[in-house]
Amino acid sequence: MILVTGFGPYKEEMNASGALVASFISELPAELASLAPELAFAVIACDDTSRESEHLSLERQLNALLAEYRPEICLFTGQAPPHDRITIEKVAINSFMREIIDPSRPVGYFADMPGLATMRDALEQAGIPAAYSFYAGQHHCNHILYSSLYFAEREKSGRTSGFIHLPLLPAQTVERYPDAPSMPLERSRKALAVIINHVARSAGGKRLP
Repeated sequence: MILVTGFGPYKEEMNASGALVASFISELPAELASLAPELAFAVIACDDTSRESEHLSLERQLNALLAEYRPEICLFTGQAPPHDRITIEKVAINSFMREIIDPSRPVGYFADMPGLATMRDALEQAGIPAAYSFYAGQHHCNHILYSSLYFAEREKSGRTSGFIHLPLLPAQTVERYPDAPSMPLERSRKALAVIINHVARSAGGKRLP
């Protein structure tokens, strides 16, 4: 099972990742039809009450999804306003809003999702600009990747995880981010479909069809 998530709005009306994942829930791309039984999608709500409530809410929702779907692979997505291409995150750190998430946990982890080393090539071959990054930020995006990798290590589950940052949707650049680059939803859908297929193939058929 591959669990794919995006984030709901956070202090704004829309989040590109949540809109993308919601579109997959509504209509799965035809190229993923054969994988449909092994895919699960969810949009994670962002609690902006306080740093602590955001932290607790995120890990509570993540743990609930892990318990419900028991995925072998987690593919998380989020938006990154400055980015003009699909960005593949390679590192997650023990930090959230510039404070340590939990001092008893490791400093950081490397993302270990199947196919990570060749994912940029797969996207570029499909005509989609892509890049790698070694810094996923200090907010929900880094946090969810870090927590997933930490839980997998703690539970010795063998689950792997990765994170993809998306450009904004064009509608988001009209007022809130007027100078930011964007990517149309259909192009983001194509990118995510390429990534999911690439991850599934890279898993080697050991756990996925």
